[in-house]
Amino acid sequence: MPLADTVRRLAPYLQSWLEYQRDLARVPGVQVAVRVNGELAASFALGVASEATGQPLTPRHLFRIASHSKTFTATALFQLAETGRLRLDDLAGRWLPELAGSPAAGLTVRALLGHQSGINRDGADSDYWQQLHDFPGRDALIALCRAEAVFPPDQFFKYSNMGYSLLGLIIEAASGQTYEDYVAAHMTGPLALSNLGPELPQARESELAAGHSGRLAGNDTRRVLPSSNTRAMAAATGFYGTAEDVTAYLGAHALGRAELLTDASKRLMQRQESEISRPVRRWYGLGFIVEKIGNRTVVGHSGGFPGHITQSWLDPELGLAVSVLTNCLGGPATEWATNLIKLIDLAMKVPEKKTTDAPGLNLDTYTGRFATDWGVFDLVNLGGRLVSLIPQGDPALSVTELTVVDGNTLRPKPEAGFGAVGEPFQVRRTAGGDIEWVRQGGGRAWPIAAYRQRVGLDSLS
Repeated sequence: MPLADTVRRLAPYLQSWLEYQRDLARVPGVQVAVRVNGELAASFALGVASEATGQPLTPRHLFRIASHSKTFTATALFQLAETGRLRLDDLAGRWLPELAGSPAAGLTVRALLGHQSGINRDGADSDYWQQLHDFPGRDALIALCRAEAVFPPDQFFKYSNMGYSLLGLIIEAASGQTYEDYVAAHMTGPLALSNLGPELPQARESELAAGHSGRLAGNDTRRVLPSSNTRAMAAATGFYGTAEDVTAYLGAHALGRAELLTDASKRLMQRQESEISRPVRRWYGLGFIVEKIGNRTVVGHSGGFPGHITQSWLDPELGLAVSVLTNCLGGPATEWATNLIKLIDLAMKVPEKKTTDAPGLNLDTYTGRFATDWGVFDLVNLGGRLVSLIPQGDPALSVTELTVVDGNTLRPKPEAGFGAVGEPFQVRRTAGGDIEWVRQGGGRAWPIAAYRQRVGLDSLS
């Protein structure tokens, strides 16, 4: 089945799978979009836009996507390089004479793009991230960037919002436009994206999903955080958007798409420029994080802003774009975006079972979410085959292929392991054909609504 058709068919389960995790993690809201070759294949929003008001979150709510901004800044610089307006080996001091006499003046555009400049991450006073004072304006930014570097250039990958803020000023100097005007004219405008931009306009504040604080203890109430203007740091962290518009933009970086850049520029941006060891092994290109998810190489970016944590990925070979936006600090957007791709890949996988399902039986009549005192599992029609999996964490670690033996018996794929591996699932149905319970390994599991009722838990709305 083509990838786009698989995602469309899987979309209701993607929503159910993520809602279980959102609720368990007590994340206020999450917005998701999946595109294949530019075509929107799934889009949904779960939870609330604000815990203070209880307003439902929708796919139209805006999020602060923060360091996704770096992909736009890198795209702008490569566009300017393609037209001969600047070169990647230009020194920052050529475009920003205010840096004269400082180490930053001798940094190349390429070193800044790849976080190889060695300059500090957020300046000597970065309490603007805690909203204790405003983000720096241009003069304050230049002053912060004139400080001594932490490392010599090209010694270590050292992530720097200061460096990308300087790149925003270089774009303005090389293009003769404000950063905002350049983005509108050369990126969001040509792609007809009206819900994506480098700084949230005051007039659109009411469309923003409220940002929420993290929790220091399990029962802490999240605080709704005010919005912030990123001023001279928009090129590093100012962008806002919806998951739908983010995936539309990111999809334009797939190979073969010509709206923004040549494939030659895209390959340079998306290759492994720097290896990173902390907190996990991964790579960075020029404006993009580079990651392996299963057999896929994906590129994209995360974003952390007061109240919002976000992550988007693109498979540039196949045009699969996924964006997950959460409206609280600590929101596991990277984990969820990564595992969404793994779940899609499972649905694309050719069945491994050696015996075929009994003929004439509808796989959808076996599906559902089932609960025991120990937790929950799902029976899912995943791309035309029945599997069991736990709707939490990496789905590849819990998925088990099932063969339909008859109307009430499912046999797992033989394998070695703990638990009740290899033991059949026995299904008991009501007179109307609904599943009353499933027994596997000797223990019963009930549909989650029935289980909650039998143990005295409130029903889930």
